[in-house]
Amino acid sequence: MSLGLLTILASSSAWSQCSFTGLDATYCVDDDPVTMVGDPADGVFSGPGVTGDEFDPAAAGPGVHTVTYTLSAVGDGDKYYIKAAAGNPWGSTTNQTAMDNAFGIGAWTEESFEGCDPAAVFSPTTAFVFMDGSDSQASELATFLAANLPTIEDWVNAGGRLLLNSAPNEGGNIPFGFDGTLLNYAPPGSGTHVNNVTGVDPAHPAFLGPDLPTATDMTGTYYGHAIITGVGLTDVLTATGDLTKIVLTEKCWGAGKVMFGGMTTFNWHNPDPQAEHWRGNIMTYLYENPCGGGDEDCIVTQDVEVFDLPDVALSIDDAEICIGEEVVITGSGADDYVFDPAAVASGVAYTPPADGDFTVSVIGTDATSGCSNTATIDFTVHPLPDLAITASEADLEVCFGDELTLTGTGADTYTWDMGVDNGVPFTPGPIGTNNYTVTGTDELGCVNTASIAIDIVDCEPVYAGFTFDNNICVGDCITFTDTSVGTTINSWEWDFGGAVDPSTSSEVNPSICFNTIGEFTVSLTITSLYGQVSIATHTLTVNSLPVLNTELDTIITLGGDAWLIATADREGEYLWSPDRYIECPDCGTTTASPLDSTMYEVFFIDENGCTAEGQVMVLVNFIKGVGVPSAFSPNGDGNNDILLVKGRGIEAMNFVVYNRYGEVVFESNDQAIGWDGTHMGRDVNPGVFTWVLFYDFYTGEKGKQQGNTTLYR
Repeated sequence: MSLGLLTILASSSAWSQCSFTGLDATYCVDDDPVTMVGDPADGVFSGPGVTGDEFDPAAAGPGVHTVTYTLSAVGDGDKYYIKAAAGNPWGSTTNQTAMDNAFGIGAWTEESFEGCDPAAVFSPTTAFVFMDGSDSQASELATFLAANLPTIEDWVNAGGRLLLNSAPNEGGNIPFGFDGTLLNYAPPGSGTHVNNVTGVDPAHPAFLGPDLPTATDMTGTYYGHAIITGVGLTDVLTATGDLTKIVLTEKCWGAGKVMFGGMTTFNWHNPDPQAEHWRGNIMTYLYENPCGGGDEDCIVTQDVEVFDLPDVALSIDDAEICIGEEVVITGSGADDYVFDPAAVASGVAYTPPADGDFTVSVIGTDATSGCSNTATIDFTVHPLPDLAITASEADLEVCFGDELTLTGTGADTYTWDMGVDNGVPFTPGPIGTNNYTVTGTDELGCVNTASIAIDIVDCEPVYAGFTFDNNICVGDCITFTDTSVGTTINSWEWDFGGAVDPSTSSEVNPSICFNTIGEFTVSLTITSLYGQVSIATHTLTVNSLPVLNTELDTIITLGGDAWLIATADREGEYLWSPDRYIECPDCGTTTASPLDSTMYEVFFIDENGCTAEGQVMVLVNFIKGVGVPSAFSPNGDGNNDILLVKGRGIEAMNFVVYNRYGEVVFESNDQAIGWDGTHMGRDVNPGVFTWVLFYDFYTGEKGKQQGNTTLYR
């Protein structure tokens, strides 16, 4: 608040400098009390809302009020003279005489340094105190000052008047306080003793009465024993001709005044009675002239205006809204508004950030007075319904033409787009992704929406099927071939009925090896892209393997026979390999006449197609021998009609017969084919014919023979 103007009612008062601070020109009725400070102090404040030095706007109430500060005139208060308890300075009662001259006999109180109560002496009811520590009482004064100087300074500051004097004959310097003022004392002849004094200002009020006559020049046997030094002093008496030796000086201290002296009692001063009048006039002057001095009350006033608080209120267009909606809050009764939360502004749409119960507060300020008041308003923001959608098809896929049910939850009423009724089956379409939106409204009128995407697909049927080789023997591995029908199949799940481990597969055409004998049910489950399922099952039998025994491993001579024997534990077919030189290749028991050692293998297959194998070893004892007869007679009698190569173990040969002209009449590469005695379809004449034979044995050995054979008719 700005400071108000002071009005001084007693402008002619000697208290022309009195004033007070701490009071502004305007207040609001709810402002805190303020403390006012009078200058000088110790005046009295009065007016509406004033208690002591405090002004309380609430107690004063709205309106314009006048606060008055009254400072009583001087010359009103108790007076004290304080000395040492041992006696009077210099054994003289002249100090008491001066007190009587100034204030009247019995109008003042005498105390001692040792026995007085400083709190009672230096109290607000005391106006004047004279303390003298002259002669042999200097130590008592110094002790008293050291113990009580802060109290004494505060008392003077509040308006007290003090005459502090000492013309000691003992000790040394004494701190007189009041910002470093010092009594300087030294033995006679050292420069602090003064005989003759002169008044610095002959117009000083003390020289002008009330007791007259007085003199501005005085003498004495040591008029003063000490001099005063310090700052802020106004000198009254100095050594004649030496202004540096100050015997009496004065100083304003706050609202009060203090005079410092180093004077002896006036019975040592001349002329007389001027010296006596001078001492009493000093006391009268000091009593009646604190800083500002005067003899009339000082009254100063200040007008202060207390404003009532504005009648601030809030209104709202809707106290219950839904999240996301706006609300308008309007302030009234003031000029400026500060809202909490700060996002709110008077008369402007506001969107609350969340649901719940809200309180908006405002500080409204009157532009003229600057006074503020508060108001609050409550409103509720309801949450939107927690809307959800369920579909009768959990995978959100529907075959075109099938029914679908969509159901909204979390609200009270539901409105669907695309002609849907809540919870009622309908046939969706067209093919593709269709988005359905529902608007739900709860009992409070709050609205929310939710959407769901449904895929409408063109579903074609799928049919499961598979083929496999059911003639299975334990240990066989077969492939199951999927023959299912449908272009939308996207998963295959096989179950082999425990015939294998693991017993399932997700391959399209799995290859499986069976190691367990028994009858098993195999199933295939197919699933389409749109969730259609088809299952096919078949029974699978895993047969045991036959048990086959073989005998006899044997040794024969080339050209001899060996038994081959195989027996199985069930009916079936046998097949021997190699099948050369075997009497019955498909018999369980047969004979073989191999030309060389041979391992015969027998393969057995039963009625289920299960097989077993065995072996029989035939070792041939091979005796080499080869030759051509020396004569033959191709006459048709059935005896020696053909010329053949004789011998065993021949694997390959080349037999050529020549006539006597060297012409080839016969050639054969097969031991079973011989010459019948003809050439070019006609019988040849009897005679001697030459032949050449090349041969290979089964043992790998090779040979050549040549010779002559005679043909007889």
